[in-house]
Amino acid sequence: MRIKTKKLVPFLAIATTAAVLLPASASAVEFEMSGQVNRLIMNVDNGEEDGTVHTDNSVSGSRVRIKGQGDLGDDLTAGVYWEYQLQSNPSSKITEDSLDSDGIGGDVGGGDDFSLRQSNVWFKGNFGKVAIGQGSGAADGSTEIDKSGTTVIQYVDASRDLLGSMEYGTSGVTVGDARSAFDGLGRNDNIRYDAAIEDFALAASLGNGDKVEVSARYKSDSFEIMLGLWDDKDSGDDVQGEAISASWLAANGFNLTGAYSGDDSDEDPTNVYVKAGYKMDKDSFAIDWSETKDLGDGDANSVSVAWVRDMMQGIQVYASYRVDSLDDVAGEDDITALAGGARIKF
Repeated sequence: MRIKTKKLVPFLAIATTAAVLLPASASAVEFEMSGQVNRLIMNVDNGEEDGTVHTDNSVSGSRVRIKGQGDLGDDLTAGVYWEYQLQSNPSSKITEDSLDSDGIGGDVGGGDDFSLRQSNVWFKGNFGKVAIGQGSGAADGSTEIDKSGTTVIQYVDASRDLLGSMEYGTSGVTVGDARSAFDGLGRNDNIRYDAAIEDFALAASLGNGDKVEVSARYKSDSFEIMLGLWDDKDSGDDVQGEAISASWLAANGFNLTGAYSGDDSDEDPTNVYVKAGYKMDKDSFAIDWSETKDLGDGDANSVSVAWVRDMMQGIQVYASYRVDSLDDVAGEDDITALAGGARIKF
């Protein structure tokens, strides 16, 4: 499905101009600082090497953010959103060399990862919300709808976040080579428009290099679904993709989650994800399975079980066990990972 860039540009430009030109009154801008630290100890065996490493959990990495907003009057609000990721030894960069050790920690870590996630300004009023700067494209998160309560360690793209640089045996293929959630175009420098009508939300964005994304979302207490479409003209091949995910939570705590996504690059790769879980007062349990097909050499799949306990607001402890596999590639072997950690938000 082709998204018409020429029709999207005037709409976003008009919305932004309207936000800036509306009457404003002087008012103080209020700021708040928040963030999280998310640390993980993980024992990994890729069939050739095994060991235990201390990492920062890249499923939801350690980060710090500043948000600010001010009332401009006439139902118009302006704000800023800045977020920086600060990871020591991110799990996504752990390799088989990290496991070649006589003790906990490995002899080669993933190093540090300091990266800008968000840096944008926004205007919000009766017309909706317009944001300018680095931030999520409209289709970002379209595979990540999940009411299971275990997303701090288990979600649609956990294989790449936890084991992205790990090789399947001696195949020469890493998890990051073979797996993708095809979750839109991620975060990029863009102009984005959001509008909400009761339980429904619509979004559109235009990023550098003519990155075009649109999405639609419905959310209630028990059910949520999101559809995303994108067109990456800057890829050189004008790659287009689509994604849909949904999650349902029953009153008794039982929940189901699913996602399907892909794009039209090369062999038209796809990813499918299914998950079943159960939520109690403070504990959440889930099992999931996913498979990426036609992305590179061989098809890759994973299965995992996870437990998360909400100790109190902002404090979680968790554990998981996962097996990642690669089919039809010489030298491949399963990767197993037993992980446990904690995330504390501030």
